[in-house]
Amino acid sequence: MADGAGDDLFKELWRLCAGPLMDVPCVQDRVFYFPQGHIELLPEPTEQELRQMKNQKSPKYDLPSKILCRVIDVKCLAEMETDEVYARITLQPSSDQNDPLDPNPICSEKPKQKFYSFCKTLSTSDTSTHGGFSVLRKHANECLPQLDMTMENPTQELVAKDIHGVEWKFKHIYRGHPKRHLLTTGWSAFVAAKKLVAGDSFVFLRGENGQLRVGVRRLNPPQSPTPSSVVSTQNMRLGVIVTASHSVMTSTMFVVYYKPRTSQFIVSLNKYIDTMNNDFKIGMRFKMRHEGEDPLDKRFCGTIIGVGDESREWPNSQWRSLKVQWDEPATMQRPDRVSCWEIEPLVTSPLNTIQPMAKGKRSRHAEASSSGSKESQVATIWQPPHLNGNGNSSQDPENNKAVVPAGPAGEGPARDHNEDRKKGMDCWLFGVNLTSSYSNVVTPLEKELWCEASTILHCGPKESIIVGACETEKVQSLNNHSLSNKQGHVPSMRTRTKVKMEGVAVGRAIDLTTLNGYDELIVELEKMFDIEGEIISQKKWAVTFTDEENDLMLLGDDLWQDFCKMVKRIFICSKED
Repeated sequence: MADGAGDDLFKELWRLCAGPLMDVPCVQDRVFYFPQGHIELLPEPTEQELRQMKNQKSPKYDLPSKILCRVIDVKCLAEMETDEVYARITLQPSSDQNDPLDPNPICSEKPKQKFYSFCKTLSTSDTSTHGGFSVLRKHANECLPQLDMTMENPTQELVAKDIHGVEWKFKHIYRGHPKRHLLTTGWSAFVAAKKLVAGDSFVFLRGENGQLRVGVRRLNPPQSPTPSSVVSTQNMRLGVIVTASHSVMTSTMFVVYYKPRTSQFIVSLNKYIDTMNNDFKIGMRFKMRHEGEDPLDKRFCGTIIGVGDESREWPNSQWRSLKVQWDEPATMQRPDRVSCWEIEPLVTSPLNTIQPMAKGKRSRHAEASSSGSKESQVATIWQPPHLNGNGNSSQDPENNKAVVPAGPAGEGPARDHNEDRKKGMDCWLFGVNLTSSYSNVVTPLEKELWCEASTILHCGPKESIIVGACETEKVQSLNNHSLSNKQGHVPSMRTRTKVKMEGVAVGRAIDLTTLNGYDELIVELEKMFDIEGEIISQKKWAVTFTDEENDLMLLGDDLWQDFCKMVKRIFICSKED
């Protein structure tokens, strides 16, 4: 057992290292144990083992797909080499295996002291051997021992224990321009010893008594399978089945090792009961929590496209009985089959009904965007009035109007968006004339189209540029003269900041130069996502942002001018995240 495993400080550090998806049951809780899930998380068999398994007949056991058990004991432990936390859980099968209707009583273990902690995803500069670890001002004020700010260079030495009880010393200094809290001396040694890389997370914990603890949570949890020379995968799988079968038949206790970040084969009775109240069907929308490098990438949305178990060995099993399709691609690996207790039904709102614009879609006629069909949700790209007869429009030399062919029978003529514009002098995007719009009043939709779309802007008969999605990028015109008209011209430089909200597939963009402080920013963000009053109240949503080094910070910790210079992307996330 790890050093200090019996005290509150160790338990809190273990919980923080386990991560936000931790779901370890309490002693005396009733749970469902899924042996199928336990087996699937074992190491994959080698090629030699697969050949041997083909020539062998697996013994049959009359083992149900789920086993109702009571938790007898839970031990919180950590691997010495990787610091990966896991639990040793002792279970006893219930004599009655029918699904209970009454839930477990609420497990309320009150800590004996108050804790102060933070968890930060490491950037490339954090893991550099020449630098230090940057601590957010809010985290430093709340969690680190207070510095003596009367010193010219406020400095102190911190001594903290890791999850194994090993002491680590760090130099905490407040310096730089703008000034920041840094852990310097001792930090490189910690990074090297723990083999940390960008994307891993650093956990810092201070107890009410002033004791300090440090831990890590890796982006990719390491696998430490038992070497096949010691015991084969087939034997490990048979061991799981034999152990569970014997325990069910004799009502005796058995032990499982459970990693809260990767294991879901022990499900609390309360969660199971809540799940059964949801009627999961094909076509149902859902959201699922994941751990990822981006703090907001903890929830992904998708659609159920299949219901039913796929294993002949475990008929009518609820383990990963839902086949799913994810809305958006992601860098992390996500399963194509999930269990019903891993997901939540997604309540559809107007913001969620707008699907991301499909890449590589060909141009559509104007009537497609004006019709009431589903295709009208996909933004269309207009070709400018100077195209020849091979395009979708032609030029009327008498009045400089773009003549668009009539729509399909019964739908009337397509809409003419190029009326009263000079030949070759207009800049069109999704049916919006950016030239006239930006020289007068810019609507929120036009602002969003300017940055959200990845399309071709034609600026005159011979010039065209590609404009991509903006993340505080400066979009410069190649030819201001070709974009000007009698009323004005498009600004030659525009700064936009990408905004992403948890649970909303489509991001937004905001121009910070038009705002005069945090209060105006919050008002605009609430209007942008139709959540008036929900950010300012601080009850449901929190606003964070990343800087050029991808450090995640809370909104409001810096002066407004400094914030505008350093912000790269803004996130609106739920308070629980």
